Amino acid sequence: METAAVPLKTPQPPADFEAFWQAAAQEAKSAPLHFERVHQAGDDLPTHTVYRLRWVGIDRRGREGWYAIPRGISLPTPAVLYLPGYGVGTVPINENTAFEGLITLSINLHGYAVEPSVPYSPELGYFTRGIESPQTYIYRRLVQDSLLAMRILAAQAEVDSRFLVAAGLSQGGGLGVMLGAWCPLTRCVVAELPALTYWEYLLGRTVWRYPIKEFQDYMEATGVSRDALLHTLQYYDAVNHAPYVRVPVQLSLALKDPGIRAPVVFSLYDALPQPKRLLIYEDHGHDWHPEMRLHLQEWAWRHFGRLR
Repeated sequence: METAAVPLKTPQPPADFEAFWQAAAQEAKSAPLHFERVHQAGDDLPTHTVYRLRWVGIDRRGREGWYAIPRGISLPTPAVLYLPGYGVGTVPINENTAFEGLITLSINLHGYAVEPSVPYSPELGYFTRGIESPQTYIYRRLVQDSLLAMRILAAQAEVDSRFLVAAGLSQGGGLGVMLGAWCPLTRCVVAELPALTYWEYLLGRTVWRYPIKEFQDYMEATGVSRDALLHTLQYYDAVNHAPYVRVPVQLSLALKDPGIRAPVVFSLYDALPQPKRLLIYEDHGHDWHPEMRLHLQEWAWRHFGRLR
């Protein structure tokens, strides 16, 4: 727990924030859709038929994702875009991401095949890539690719595009909140232990650990100041995106999470409009909890029922 009082962050977006993101979203909306699906029987689960969905990103380079359809359900059906955590790997389709009655598209945003999944290492980190300006920062492309992936999910024949969830854990949770603001296809958001949130706090720690330590390494190598980094990061802080969100959002906080601490999640929760809810896992760290899948399903069906 925190040993000293930490102020919560309130939204303070840069003056051109809305115009910046409207332009980025329009680029993703206008990009052509190119995708194909490949089925390998060994990928299937007892409960889901699983495809490898290959698509073209905003930079015209190839991407890949897992696309899982529950067996024995009426189609078309609602779907979840599951956004990846930090790193270049892909979230697998497993007990955390194979939902009852909901199709899942779990994407890789870095041009890697879904298998084998590549583990995190500082050498493959990208937190500071292009951070010299908001226009060149890598997260502009990652958000645009996420927007594009939601369009691709909506275009699948089995998907009821009226009912789409943006979800993810850590980095994926922060990206999900941004889709709740800038993607009209998104109808609700589930952001587990959301990162990309309250950067001033995340960059103000006295003890650094990877992957956040990538920022310290960059500052030491380049002489760039923390304030200069924060200038760009304000465009990519979920707290600043929160006032633009127009869909229901579910957040979660794990009290033993060493990185995404209570001030981070509470700041985001307070900044979001209603309807919203916050789930707290008391004896848990920065990882999936067995109840997360069930809570996502309940949150999605609660709000999709109101839309039907």
